[in-house]
Formats: sequence, structure tokens, C-alpha cells
Amino acid sequence: MPRFPLSKTWVCSHQQNGYNKEKSDKVGSVLIEVETDASVDLVPVVDLRGRPLSPCTQEKVEQNLRDGLAHLQDGVLHLNYRPMAYRAVYRAVRKRDGLRCAWCHGVGSTLEHVIPVCWGGLTTLSNCVIACRACNHSRNNALPDQFLAWTGFRPTHPVILRILKDQDKALQQAQDALARKSITACTSKEEAQVWVAFQSSQLDRVRPAPPSLPQSRFKPDAKPFFDIFLP
Repeated sequence: MPRFPLSKTWVCSHQQNGYNKEKSDKVGSVLIEVETDASVDLVPVVDLRGRPLSPCTQEKVEQNLRDGLAHLQDGVLHLNYRPMAYRAVYRAVRKRDGLRCAWCHGVGSTLEHVIPVCWGGLTTLSNCVIACRACNHSRNNALPDQFLAWTGFRPTHPVILRILKDQDKALQQAQDALARKSITACTSKEEAQVWVAFQSSQLDRVRPAPPSLPQSRFKPDAKPFFDIFLP
């Protein structure tokens, strides 16, 4: 089989109110060019420290402003929370736990909040573990004891065992921390949304009652856990 030289060239050019990216793939003598839609205006985004993040559309800007998650200054969207801090916690938890799900002991790679974010759980080493996608998504916003009652899992992770020892106390501590902290301490958009809802006494909007059965976010009809996942 003949072999052809393969080269890829990315050309990024800054334009007013947005970015234009062109990609050229050259295989042998065949040249394919793909251009993005330059007609879409993108708004620059920065974090609390002024570090640039991925630009977003005007629709996203209006949504963030409406939800109280950011403010607009000189045409730049300034986030009111710390999205980069989430990555730092994830790296630390993954270094501690490896690629083992704390619930089913299978292979996992997602960051899991033992006390869910919608219940006030923080993105910290003392509340986060590594979980597989099956456990993470099917658990939804259920509390630890409810999820274990569904699945029959026997976790051995110290973080989970400590919280299970006195879950009511852990929940109260999470609520107290949520009441004390500011939005600038939130490490993700989800945390910031929960904080805004808590401050406006609308927490039920983001913290519905846990479902009676494990459910999947992958399908709209939300079938029971064991009909979809095999951890």
C-alpha cells in the first residue's frame, strides 16, 4: 500500500469580536480546507485573575449575566467564580485515588462529589473521589446512603466512610459552608448556580428531591440503573 505524507496546518487569526480558525489537511496532493463560521461574534471571557478562557457567544453572555454568574466590562465577560480551581482539585484527587471508582471499585476517571454540589457539597479533597461514569451519572443528586441502598455497593474509600459515619452532620456542615462562602469561592459553574439559588432562597430549583430509583442522564426516558449500567 503506498504511503502519502500527511501534514496538518492550523491558522488562527484574531478578528474583532471573535476568532476565526482555518484548518488545512494535506494528504498527498489533496488539499481540504475547512473554515469556521466567521459571522458568529464571540465575546472574550476571563476568570477572576484576568486569565483568558474560551470565548463564548452573545447568547451565553446573556445567560451568564441573567444567572448572576458573571459581569460584563469593556466588552469582556468576567466570570464571578473560579473554573480553573476545579481542574486543580481533579488532578489532586486523581493523583490520590488513581483510576479506581470509589463506589463500585471498577475503572473510573470522573470527579465525584460525595455530598452532591446541589446539596452544598464543596469541590475539595475532603468531599471528592474518583468515580466511573456509570456510578457518577446514575447517582444523579442522591445522597450517599441512598445510592448504596440502591446498589448494594460496599465502598472502602476513607472520604465516603467518614461522611457515612455521620451524614446528617456532613450535610449541615455543607449547608453552613454554603451560607458563609462567596461566589468567588465557587470552583465550577454548577457550584456558582447553587450558590446563587441558595442566596435567593430558590435552592429547590437546583436541588430537586432525589429520585426513588437511580436514573441515567444519557437518555431522556431515564430507565432504572441496572437496565442501563453494569458497573
